[in-house]
Amino acid sequence: MKKKYILAVDVGGTSIECGLFDFSRNLLSSSMLATRDVLMTDVAECIAVEMGDILSKHGISFDEVCCIGLGVPGLVDTKAGVIIKAPSLKWNQYPLKEKLQRLLGIPVFIGNDVNTGLLGEVENGSLKKVNHAVYVMIGTSIGAGLLINGEVYEGSHFSAGELGYLVTDQTVIREGFTPARPGYGYLSSKAGGFGMSFEYEQRTGVQVSAQQLFEQARSGDFTASKMIEEAVSHITTALINIAAVINPEVILISGGVGSQLSPFLEQMDGNLEKYVPIKPELRISSMQNRSVLYGAFSLCRKQLKNL
Repeated sequence: MKKKYILAVDVGGTSIECGLFDFSRNLLSSSMLATRDVLMTDVAECIAVEMGDILSKHGISFDEVCCIGLGVPGLVDTKAGVIIKAPSLKWNQYPLKEKLQRLLGIPVFIGNDVNTGLLGEVENGSLKKVNHAVYVMIGTSIGAGLLINGEVYEGSHFSAGELGYLVTDQTVIREGFTPARPGYGYLSSKAGGFGMSFEYEQRTGVQVSAQQLFEQARSGDFTASKMIEEAVSHITTALINIAAVINPEVILISGGVGSQLSPFLEQMDGNLEKYVPIKPELRISSMQNRSVLYGAFSLCRKQLKNL
């Protein structure tokens, strides 16, 4: 039977989106799972069941599916398909590729979610025809994908672009800090969605999501506004530092928290102008948080060409 479809998954700290594509890059169907619910069982099994349901609704068999691509947070051994470390999912050495191939019976390709999102932006979004870029995903935590000479750079141990570990306050070097959750770096703890929600609860005793935090700020909540200002300051410092090192053409911001930063873009851009020798263009992604899903599709197409 002819292979006509590709499955794609965006595994996030808050939600997991599963998608069905045809070979022309058309998204035929998608569905969402709550990450918290999925982690109570087994991620690979839940994804396998969800993909089976999507195919069944469209009258498609797995024999017609070429492969499945996934963007996953944390340190990912892309060759072995093992999640080395993913603090937001509490994974260590999780053999996702092996489990999914056994359950689905099709080839599985896995990439770090931010690098996968970068690939999606290069092929489908705001980074077409760009050779040097930094793609910053600010969601539950924070990471960056590095595009150098038109290629995604993973680093010597798959950990290039782990922006969430940057220290943007020098007092931390002397005094240390308490991460928002075990394994989180300083920037993720101060400016990632989970870290900001955690900090707000510490200050007020009230539990809110990152989305609600921005809504609170727009409604006049002083504590929420102050925290967002602090987060923007930390993010801006990180962007200045990475722009000075990488010298990108574009810095592209994405993610659930990143998409909320439009009102601060001019301020951030002005600081880049002030503090780096050559200012990159600062943009916010227009892909509506779909860059990782489309990138997972592109990851499959890229890997298939190399087989």
